[in-house]
Amino acid sequence: YDLSGEGTGPAGRGVLPVISTSQTVEIDTANTGFVSGSSSNIPVKYRYAPGLPVTLRRPGFPANIEVQFSSAVLDTSVAGIGLPAKPAKFRVISKTDQGDMKLKFRFRNQNNNGTLSEIGDYIEILTARAATPADYKPTWRLDADTTGLNGGTKILPTDGDIYRIAITKPLSSEDKYTFLTKAQKVDAALAKTQFDNEPYVVPNPYVAAASFEPQRFAVQGRGERKMEFRNLPANATVRIYTITGELVNTLRHDGDITSGVIGWDLRNSDQLEVAPGLYLFHVDGGDTGTFIGKFAIIK
Repeated sequence: YDLSGEGTGPAGRGVLPVISTSQTVEIDTANTGFVSGSSSNIPVKYRYAPGLPVTLRRPGFPANIEVQFSSAVLDTSVAGIGLPAKPAKFRVISKTDQGDMKLKFRFRNQNNNGTLSEIGDYIEILTARAATPADYKPTWRLDADTTGLNGGTKILPTDGDIYRIAITKPLSSEDKYTFLTKAQKVDAALAKTQFDNEPYVVPNPYVAAASFEPQRFAVQGRGERKMEFRNLPANATVRIYTITGELVNTLRHDGDITSGVIGWDLRNSDQLEVAPGLYLFHVDGGDTGTFIGKFAIIK
């Protein structure tokens, strides 16, 4: 399948999907950071922590992440090497397609105030393979970086503050896109109005050849001749007459209602080539109306 937006994939029932998707999970930097309405000014560095392959789908990943802060303890971190379990004034939520999922994390908090507040503090967000749900691995890491404040007053995260890691993720076999189409139809009133533009013949006059005739390769003789009747209503009948009123041929336009064109090979109903001269044509468009015109064939 074509997932690069090149339009080279398979078509189904006349529809060719043009799909473009990223090849891997990427951080949406424009929408990552403290969300609007948060009060904290603590600069935070973020990155993917490759404890597991970034292409591996697992509970809680890939999905946007929210670190929801409070003035009270909301959760407790998971102990790790050199990192004891600590109370945290925040919780980590993965915003999955199935709903919010609470994630485990490790937390380095040097002054034990329960939040990100100084250089060296970090949150290591954990996920695990579905087959080994107790084997947690680092997935995201958030580091406080207060050097960016240049000695200014720190405003620590508190009630209502949310730090979001926003991502773009590739499509999967579980993703579905649904759309509806409307069938073609003829607007009778509009068709009558447009019919006033009058059917016409191309080329007129026909002089020896037309630019849209098939190229003549490995064909003996003149090859196929062709002219077209255009601006025809749906289900129209075109009758071609000599100037004396003799019926030459009858053409029917029963195809695509959006084309309004029917070709003629300059042959009569007995499949004989017609002679040069002046001809009349009559278009019967049913309820749309009728029209009479003329064209010339010059040898």
